[in-house]
Parts: sequence; C-alpha cells; structure tokens
Amino acid sequence: MKRLNEILFFFILGVVSISAASAETIKEAVQFALTTNPALKVTEAEMRASTFELIELRREYLPTVRVFGEAGLQRVNDPENLSRAANNRVDDRAEIGINASIVMFDGFRRANLVYADAARVDGNVFRLLDASEIMALNVAEAYIDVVRHRALIQVAKRNIASHQALGRRIRDLVAAGRLPYSDELTIDDRISFAELALLDVEKALGDASARYERIVGRKPDKNMRLQSGPVPKSLDILTQKSVANSYRIKFIQTEIDQSQFRAEVGLSDNMPTVTLDAGVSQDINRNGVSGRRTDQYVGVGLRWTLYQGGRKAERNAFAQRTQKALSERALAVREVVELAALTWNNYQSTAERNFMLGQQLQINRLIVNLYNEEFAAAKRTLLDLLEVQRARFNVEFQKTSSDAGVAFGTYRVLAAGSELAQYFGIKNSDIAFAPNFQERVKNAPTQIFNVNIEPMK
Repeated sequence: MKRLNEILFFFILGVVSISAASAETIKEAVQFALTTNPALKVTEAEMRASTFELIELRREYLPTVRVFGEAGLQRVNDPENLSRAANNRVDDRAEIGINASIVMFDGFRRANLVYADAARVDGNVFRLLDASEIMALNVAEAYIDVVRHRALIQVAKRNIASHQALGRRIRDLVAAGRLPYSDELTIDDRISFAELALLDVEKALGDASARYERIVGRKPDKNMRLQSGPVPKSLDILTQKSVANSYRIKFIQTEIDQSQFRAEVGLSDNMPTVTLDAGVSQDINRNGVSGRRTDQYVGVGLRWTLYQGGRKAERNAFAQRTQKALSERALAVREVVELAALTWNNYQSTAERNFMLGQQLQINRLIVNLYNEEFAAAKRTLLDLLEVQRARFNVEFQKTSSDAGVAFGTYRVLAAGSELAQYFGIKNSDIAFAPNFQERVKNAPTQIFNVNIEPMK
C-alpha cells in the first residue's frame, strides 16, 4: 500500500509539473505581442520609410544627366543676315543632346541634409523602442488582469461554497426547531448575493480576456500564473535610470539635432554652388543656320544668390524651433522624473497595503472560525456569523487584487526605467535598427549609402 501511495504521489507530481511547464508565461506573451501587434508594425514601417528616405539622398551626390531634343518646322525672317533664298522659308528643324552636371560645392547643404535625416531615423528608432516598452507594459497588465480575475472567481466560488455549507446547517437547525425560519430565508438571500458576485467577476473576466486577445493577438492560455519582476533598491536609482534610458528624451534630442541641421541647410543658401558641367548637342537647321551643327562643352558653373529677402526671418524661425525643442526636452526630463516618483510611490504603497491585507485576512479567518464555534454553541446569531464571513470575503477579494497590483507595479517600475522589454528577453536589435545613424554619418556623410535595409517580414 505504501508503494502504491508513492507511485500515485509521483504521478500527480509529474502531471502538475507538465501542466506548469506548458503554461504560457508573461514573458512568452510579451514576446509574441511585440512581434505581431499591428500597432508596432505601423511604427516600424515609419522607421524603415525614414531610413529609405535617408538613403534616397544619395542622388544629391551623384551626377545629374539629362537628354533633351526637339523636332519640327521653322520659318526665320531675317533679311539682313540671311540670303534671299534662305530667308522666310519653311525648313525642317531638329535638335538632340545630352548634358551632365555634378555639384562640387554647395555650402555643405547636402551634408546637413544627410545629418538631419540621420537624426530623424534615430528619432524614429527611439519612437519604436518607446512604443515597444509601452506595448510590453500593456501586455503585462492584460496578462495579470486575466490571472487576477481567474483568482477572484475562485474566491467567489469558495464564498458560495461556504455559504451553501452554512445553509445546509441552518436548514437542519430550522427543521429541528432550534432556529427560526427567517434564518433560513436570510442564508438563502446571502447565497443569492454570493452567486451574483460570481456573475459580476465572470463578466469582468470575459472583458479582460477580450482585451488580452486584442493586445497579444491570441486567446489567454488556460494555465497562466502571477509573476513579478525585480525593482531597484531606491527611488534615486530608479530616477537616474529613467532619465538616462528614457527613449522619449532621446527622441526629443534627435528633434533638437534635426532643427539645428535644418538651420544649417537654410544657411547654405548664402553660399555659392559650384558645379562641373559637360555636354554635347547636335542640331539641324536651327535659328536660320542651314545644315548640321555639333556643340561640345565642358567647364565649371557658378550660381550664387547674393541677396534674397527674408533670410533674417528664416534664421530667427530656425532659432525658435531649436529653442522649442530644447524646452520640450527640459519638460520631458521633468515629466520622466515625476513618472519615476509616482511609479515608485504607487509600488511602495501597494506593497505595504498588500502586506497589511495579508495580516487582516489571517485575523478575519480566525474570527470566522471562532464565530462558527460560538454559533454552534448558541453564543452568536446567524447575522453575526454572516457579517464576519462577509468581512473575510471582502478582505480576501481585496488581497487577491492587491497581489496582482504588486506584481504589475514591478513591471511599471521596469517600464519607467525603459528596461521592461529587455527584462522579458527582448533585445533592442530584435525590434529596431541600432540608433546610431548620426554617429555613422558624422565624419563621412556618404558612408551611410552603403547600408542594406532588410525587407519587412
């Protein structure tokens, strides 16, 4: 018999282990959502589009080659320079040619265009990484919410079961004449309320499951469990991480860089543009000259606008846009610091409240047990017993929700420090390009044109 019990024990343990191993973890849910959610695909497409627009600037460094031509009829009336036979008559006319031009100097306009677009690509990378952090937090919230409501259903079912067990005792006591019939009606009323509470939680679970499916992209797994993440040791550490890692602050910094580079593009209009030009053309009977003629040329061209109104206003506009971006960055830093503090305070208060609820729940369970004994000894009324049972249910209900709140609070802390996706095993390189485009074009603007952008999967 002992051997049989051992076999059954290990069999049950194996079944539980297999079930736990097959449960979908919160990490798996986040990883699935971050690779399939269409909201992230939108931001990813914008990042890739801006990268292609950066590479498109290659044309600014390549020659411009144009082919031109025309064919038709002409009549030239120039009696002072044309003979009587050639003047004022209709002749065929045609021309064809090709010319090429390449910019040798443009006041660093092209380089600053590359710098500005590189900053824009980096900004879109940071936007995608920030969106991924928000998505990871949304998935964590949806996952924990499903687990929470499933746990609340179990609490509600236990509450119904305890009331039903008490109801059977009350009916026996009423039938024996030891309690009035009103007590039987009272316990039936409380059972109905307990069943209504279960219906409310089941409805809320359905809503939580629907939200989970929208965010993650698949239905909740049957085996999901509450999990928590690590938190920093202090608010100061969290604040430092939040400011240093914030993708929002990094994104705004790229907007500052873009504004400065765009200002330099505008200033390049004050500089001359020097080009190397070459071409060849051939015409027939053009401008009153009979026969064929071929023109060939090569040389240096110069274009320089010495005066153009509105340039001072343009410089002032660029300066104000830069100032706007700088102010937005300062504002973002303050908001990130505030978010870190609020997140930390919320986590601390939730954890303390959860601890106190745990202690209160232990006391309430003890009180219910004592009241049960005193009710059996006719020292307590049914209403007394029902009241302490209601108090225990309320505290257990709050404690279950609080457990979920503490777990979610740890993920909010990680998200405040822009470390949530990384915690779930998702590298930045799995989501977006490396945000180093500005660094790559810093000393060699044309070097960026040698990159290869993989197609979207």
